[in-house]
Amino acid sequence: MKNRRLIFCGASEFALPALKALAMVDYPLMVISIPPKAMGRRLKVQENVVAQAAKELNLPLFCPEDVNSEESLQEIRSFEPDIIITASFGAFLGKRLRELCLCINLHPSLLPLLRGATPIQSSLLQGFDRTGVSIFEMVKKMDAGSIRMQKELLILDEDNYSSLHEKLSELAASILLDFLDNPASYPAIEQDDTRATYCSKIDTSDLEIDWNQDAQTICNQVRAFSTDPGARTFRQGKMLKILSTSVSNEAINSEPGTLHSIVKNTGFIINCGSGTLLINQVQAQGKKQMSAHSYVLGARLEPHELFGS
Repeated sequence: MKNRRLIFCGASEFALPALKALAMVDYPLMVISIPPKAMGRRLKVQENVVAQAAKELNLPLFCPEDVNSEESLQEIRSFEPDIIITASFGAFLGKRLRELCLCINLHPSLLPLLRGATPIQSSLLQGFDRTGVSIFEMVKKMDAGSIRMQKELLILDEDNYSSLHEKLSELAASILLDFLDNPASYPAIEQDDTRATYCSKIDTSDLEIDWNQDAQTICNQVRAFSTDPGARTFRQGKMLKILSTSVSNEAINSEPGTLHSIVKNTGFIINCGSGTLLINQVQAQGKKQMSAHSYVLGARLEPHELFGS
């Protein structure tokens, strides 16, 4: 049924593949995003990527201060939507909006696991070997509505936040089109709240590496925040982002956080609370990303040098 009238709500990169996929199909489509705001180091006021894409695709765009206001409700009603889709929107749809039509959300986890704001990072932090995308009906309680569709995705050892985010956003776009082809073929299944887990927003303190932890835990932390914003440590009082690592087979030879050894043409190894970690890619403060090998060539690392604040 190609004439379903759709409203798509989004505000970040995760939503882009789904929006672009919808724009390629002949659904009547309206886009809702958030107003321009100060972004970047210079705090320049600019539109988010979804609003920019909507304009490039010549789609009607509505960016209210409050999506649940009377003015917003009237604007949305006038479009006469059959389905409202949200993806990384960052705003809650109130009861009056949810009563207008079917409201669904694209969430990058296998609900009821990892309800909340950071399911991609959390799946990596917790060392999951698989995750996925859920399409669920929106209700008052966060990420708790009945599931209409799910698709699983394996997490590879080389995946980090950037790669997994891209894969999940593309998967979300793909299963959304499948769902919209025939929503009735995907009946609502209530979530089992007893299995629910939750993830919270990332704080700056979550990014700092504690070398007293075991090597695998730190490796997972690095993957969860790479390449942006990046897990970080400190060397000689300056921040050093650690962007790629692997657990080493070398035995500990000193205190956690100390330099274990330099691996020729590869990088360097740091002692952890349990095990050792090979550093493969870094970004020194004020510098571009580089291989750990390139960093070693200019850093003049000292034997048993201590990393950390």
